[in-house]
Amino acid sequence: MAMRVVALAGNPNVGKTTIFNALTGMRQHVGNWPGVTVEKKEGVFEHRGERFLVVDLPGTYSLTAHSVDELVARNFLLNGNPDVVVNVVDATSILRNLYLTMEIFEMGLKNVVIALNKVDLAEKKGIRIDPVKMSKALGVPVVPLSAKEGVGLEELKEKIWEMAHGKIKTSPVLPRYDPEVEREIKHISKCLEGTKLAERYPLRWLAIKLLQRDDEVMKLVLRHLGEEKLREIMTHISEAEERYGRAMDLIIAGQKYEFIDGLTHEFMSYGKTGETLTDQLDRILVHPVYGFLAMAFVFYLVFKFVFAFGMPLQGLLDEAFSSFGSWLAPHIGNETLRGLLVEGIVSGVGSVLSFFPLVFLLFLALSFLEDLGYMARVAVLMEGILRKFGLPGKAIIPLILGLGCNVPAVMATRTLDEEKDRLVTMFVNPFIPCSARLSVISFLVGVFFGGNALVAVSIYALAFAVALLSAKLVSHFVSGEESPFVIELPEFLLPSARSLLLHSWERSKEFVKKAGTVILLGSVLIWYLSNYPVPMGSGRSYAERLGHLFAPYLGLMGLDWKAGVSLLFGVIAKENVISTYGVLYGSVDAIRSAMTPLQAYVLAVVTTLYIPCIATIAAIRTESNWKWALAVTSYMIAVASLLGVVIWHLGQLLGL
Repeated sequence: MAMRVVALAGNPNVGKTTIFNALTGMRQHVGNWPGVTVEKKEGVFEHRGERFLVVDLPGTYSLTAHSVDELVARNFLLNGNPDVVVNVVDATSILRNLYLTMEIFEMGLKNVVIALNKVDLAEKKGIRIDPVKMSKALGVPVVPLSAKEGVGLEELKEKIWEMAHGKIKTSPVLPRYDPEVEREIKHISKCLEGTKLAERYPLRWLAIKLLQRDDEVMKLVLRHLGEEKLREIMTHISEAEERYGRAMDLIIAGQKYEFIDGLTHEFMSYGKTGETLTDQLDRILVHPVYGFLAMAFVFYLVFKFVFAFGMPLQGLLDEAFSSFGSWLAPHIGNETLRGLLVEGIVSGVGSVLSFFPLVFLLFLALSFLEDLGYMARVAVLMEGILRKFGLPGKAIIPLILGLGCNVPAVMATRTLDEEKDRLVTMFVNPFIPCSARLSVISFLVGVFFGGNALVAVSIYALAFAVALLSAKLVSHFVSGEESPFVIELPEFLLPSARSLLLHSWERSKEFVKKAGTVILLGSVLIWYLSNYPVPMGSGRSYAERLGHLFAPYLGLMGLDWKAGVSLLFGVIAKENVISTYGVLYGSVDAIRSAMTPLQAYVLAVVTTLYIPCIATIAAIRTESNWKWALAVTSYMIAVASLLGVVIWHLGQLLGL
């Protein structure tokens, strides 16, 4: 028997992911929606002996196709045939959240359950909501819950089961507009009656979306009814807008909010409340001076946390792989096979996998800040600065995602409204040090600087500075309009440990997958090039030949041919820089004795800023084109080379 499908819809920051994790636990799968690079999360839960497939839709404020997230969510609700739609509503922001609810109702969906989340927080803010009256007003069941505390989840499962089995009759309330607007809706509906579109979609919904000039619905009319019919409808809408003196989109949105406001009076009231902790914290965290000081301190603590706890664990894992290699070597008689397994695979892959604790802890810290609500404050703080450098305020989200991995960060630029914003953000995003480059930075900082977090912070600061200056430069060569900055500041809430661990594991497990695929192949290739046609040391191995080819160029930065080999294989995956050094030198002590701290710092900077990995280049090409991907690659090589030369010679002048 096929599993029944549950669609989880809601605004950003309403606790939708918390509910998804609470329902599904570890039974999750993360992929991409067909045809786009938006993340698709699915999970399974059981109730009354039956399995349900939960699909976590992208968080959206509306279902008008202005962004790919809205389009993905809308298409699934319209065409995915979910058995139940769970609309997660934030009890502290009822008015804004019910706008999406009304759009779901207008799509003709009746199998809706409202998950009224954060009711405990709403009560603390003096907001009183009667779930029974709310259910009666909306015409669908309402389940009050606090997902963070695990309260109400069993009741939600039961309502999902009842809805899926037809045990609940619903009558969703539809927004009513002024007579003039209703007249326009009726007129366009009549134009569409009897057509193929009317057989597939609700007429009223089609009419409203056409009045709002929804691009995708206009394309549907063009494809099914022809250009003449579309021109007739849009001409009528333009004439109506001239009569009203405003865009129909604005008129409909305003009247929809008025309808929702009147509806909320039937089930919601406000009591007296004082200033909340969030209000008090925001006075500091979004302050034009104290906010930046707080941000610097917060991210210093992040790196301190990652290095303080991650380095000892990294050392233990590195020692474990080294011991395993030493144990394995005597058991393999064939010299070639022994070299491949011990020196190539165990040494190369092991040196990368030993940094998994650092990667996991970085994702853990970022997930904590994100779920806490602090990342939204960072976006507000950075808005003014980013605008000065030709970036929109929302670009801070892809830039922060880049700290984990540049591939999803590049994909996240799709959420930006303007093409210019997407291209510029995409161009500079690879300068942001990802978790792979963190492993290189932490290795060099640990070996040559005793794990000093300030050294790592200086490299990250330099990378961000280069990204901003590059954005300022590139924005002059890309035409387009600036988009407005709109972002919600959610209440500060301590995330649950379970949710944090799930988020962190989902993100960091890609590091392990990469170690078992790309890095494994890279390590084998490195070992082969280092040992054939003769082992290194003779100057005739393939690796030495490649390295010596780049030696004059790298010599300008104080680096030798071995750095050239490492950087070359780092294009496959940045972690290969470490695995290459592991293969070429054989031990950390050998690396330490072969380089000075200044050379190590130059190598860290160049690794951070030079050509992005293959996966990132491919993502840029997918999101733009080959020309843009090649432009990014060429520019990064030039910048990394220039800074490498400057830092090396400046360091020598200062006697470092």
